[in-house]
Amino acid sequence: MQTNNRFRASYTVLNKWKNGDWEGAIKTYFKFDQITTREMAEGKDYHAEWEAEIKKTSSLPAIFGAKKLQVPICEGKQVVQLEDWLDLVYIPDCIDVPILYEFKTGKTSSMQYASDWQIAIYAVGATLSGKYIKMAEIYHYDQYTKKVDMSPVWITDKLLNETHERIISLSSEMHSYFVDNRLYERFGHLINNVNRTNEA
Repeated sequence: MQTNNRFRASYTVLNKWKNGDWEGAIKTYFKFDQITTREMAEGKDYHAEWEAEIKKTSSLPAIFGAKKLQVPICEGKQVVQLEDWLDLVYIPDCIDVPILYEFKTGKTSSMQYASDWQIAIYAVGATLSGKYIKMAEIYHYDQYTKKVDMSPVWITDKLLNETHERIISLSSEMHSYFVDNRLYERFGHLINNVNRTNEA
């Protein structure tokens, strides 16, 4: 549950803020305009199907090669503390230490996702949770062309340290803005309402 003056960082929020979409970052943080597109709904359905398949078979989904996994973990949303004022929220698709698996749908290729910093954020969260990640494998399924591709991402100490610093820096900017403009007090109840609904 959101508490006053405690910031919960996530890839989606920080990425919007980093790219200058401050209004979008604030709306996402406080759960305004929670619109689900057809593509988003399809993606969620595929992810639910693949998660169930992993739990049943202890293997990657058949569409991604059915590689046997050792101890796959599909736990949903994870929260780790970075500072006394800051939590990091991340939702990995699957972790089988030392590999993080991320599944994508749509037209954007796995290579494009590999160049983004989402995986690095997840690796920071996993590391702070005691799950030490050496690499990530991003599997992409284009449901329109029925094609699959995969891109690896190596997780180095340099990447983890730089990403950790970036998370702290961007979160500090947003947190200060929220405090200065009393946004926690004005809109914090919206997050609490969403959390209560999800827990019901």
